[in-house]
Amino acid sequence: MNQSTYLVLTFLFAILSMGAHGQTLLKESKNENLKILLISDLNDSYGSVSYSKDVHEVVKRAKEINPDLILCGGDMVAGQKASLTASRLDSMWMAFDRDVLDPIHQLGIPFGFTMGNHDASPSYQLDRAASYKFWSANKYKANLTYVDDTHFPYYFSYIKNNVFFISWDASSAEIPAAVKVWMEKQLALPIASKARARIVLGHLPLYAIVAAKNKKGEVLSEADETFEFLKRNNVDMYISGHQHAYYPATKEKLTLLHAGCLGGGPRPILGHSAAAKKAYAIVEIPKRKGIKKIKITGFEPANHRHILLESLPYSVNGFNGSVYKWSSK
Repeated sequence: MNQSTYLVLTFLFAILSMGAHGQTLLKESKNENLKILLISDLNDSYGSVSYSKDVHEVVKRAKEINPDLILCGGDMVAGQKASLTASRLDSMWMAFDRDVLDPIHQLGIPFGFTMGNHDASPSYQLDRAASYKFWSANKYKANLTYVDDTHFPYYFSYIKNNVFFISWDASSAEIPAAVKVWMEKQLALPIASKARARIVLGHLPLYAIVAAKNKKGEVLSEADETFEFLKRNNVDMYISGHQHAYYPATKEKLTLLHAGCLGGGPRPILGHSAAAKKAYAIVEIPKRKGIKKIKITGFEPANHRHILLESLPYSVNGFNGSVYKWSSK
């Protein structure tokens, strides 16, 4: 028996020994078509307990889109302001539940997410406490098949249709070393290495693509080193929010999907003359060939019109590096 066969058999035995959860993991480790609805940056003004019509429209449309999974790139609420009280923060999360999470839960669609700087900035301990309180009580509504939820809701792993996901804590420019150590171990697991794709979801991006975020602190520190870390650990795609601009990009075969915003403040792409637009996206990974045949389609929420790849710039050059427009070819 070779080492690869031994690891697979060991993995299967471990899963079966976990009972019902193990059976679910086994089911989700099978190749199936995967349709993902990607939303991000839902928040409006600081302390808001309401959401824009675009947020409501896309949540309503989720039933028609019928995705297998919804991913949110962070900034689910509008925190990160010192004057916000614990009571107000709780009200903000209750509004998120009312307008976003619970309607999705009622549809039975799993909801993967990552913490944004307006959700749980490490510099705002009240925000961190409120987000932890909310997600501890509402974890069941995420309806995810967890591989490791030890550090939920800040960083955790899950699987859907044999695509392995990691949500890590990129709510600030610094990814703690402990998170990277945990992540390396996760991606070395048989369930991750045997998956047909590995996707990481984090709020802050690697590289700047809008003028307002074209500076230190608004992107991940040591972007090139983090990029190499992702590549070294066989990550296929990094999905980020924060910049409020939709731009599916690539860099050395790693897909960098910048999610647009549904909340306030869409931004134009750096060096591009087109007007800023709110956006959401649908990501489709087919049962066969997986990530090699991925399809990414952006939409404007107001009219659900396609955002054509041809309308996006060939490349974006920020202060810390360049990225290039993704192509389905």
